[in-house]
Amino acid sequence: MDGTFRPSAYFPDRGAGYFTIRNDDSVDHLLKGISSPLCQNVVAHHTNQQQTDGANDLFTHLALPHDSTMIFPRSGYHMMCMGIRQMPARGSKVPFTFDILNGGSITVSFTVTDPDELTHD
Repeated sequence: MDGTFRPSAYFPDRGAGYFTIRNDDSVDHLLKGISSPLCQNVVAHHTNQQQTDGANDLFTHLALPHDSTMIFPRSGYHMMCMGIRQMPARGSKVPFTFDILNGGSITVSFTVTDPDELTHD
């Protein structure tokens, strides 16, 4: 929920996604991937930390505890959409699909905002 997508002001083929994910279920789940037709691949990124392979792969094995909410903001871990061929227009919607192990998938529309001149995503 609350998904926004912000094109990078520094890299024309990248953008960042910020969102909140909720597990209202009574059991834990495992996020096994995020994809979008916009992106060649989706990786995790933290604004203030050095990138590592482990950090990049966060969304391929993220535990979603039961009855919990996790926030992925600009100032913390969030997703990076890599390999964009054509940047979507401001105000448009971009679909991102969240694949859950043994739970199917959920597709959510992210609203495209203006590039953020203050980050280095």
